[in-house]
Amino acid sequence: MKNHEFDSLNLWASWSDAEIENIISDDTIVVLQRAVQHLSDEVQSSRIIVNRDNFVSTVREMRKLYADGSRLLGQAILEASDWLDKQEPAKAKEVYEHFLSLCASKFYRDIARNQLKKIP
Repeated sequence: MKNHEFDSLNLWASWSDAEIENIISDDTIVVLQRAVQHLSDEVQSSRIIVNRDNFVSTVREMRKLYADGSRLLGQAILEASDWLDKQEPAKAKEVYEHFLSLCASKFYRDIARNQLKKIP
C-alpha cells in the first residue's frame, strides 16, 4: 500500500536524524524498502538494501526522490492539461512522453502512463 509507505516516509523525513534512529526496527525497514522499490529506478532499487546503518540516509534520499517526482509529475500534468484545453492532444502526449523519458521512478512513470492512456 503505497500511501502507507509515503506517509511514513514523509513523517520520518520531518524528524531529526536521532528521532529517526529511534524508530528503526524490522517493520520500519520493510516499509522503507517498499518505498525504495516504488521511488527508485530498477538499478537503484536492487542496489539499495535498507538496513540499520543506512536507514536515516535512505529516508533522506527517498524523501528527495518523492518530492522531486511529485513536483515534476505535477508540472507535466498541468502542462498536458493546458494542451488538452487548447484541443492539442498530440502536444499533451508529448509532455507525458518527455516526462517518461526523464523519470526513473516506477511510481511516477506508472501515473504518467495512465494519464497518457486517457488522452484521445
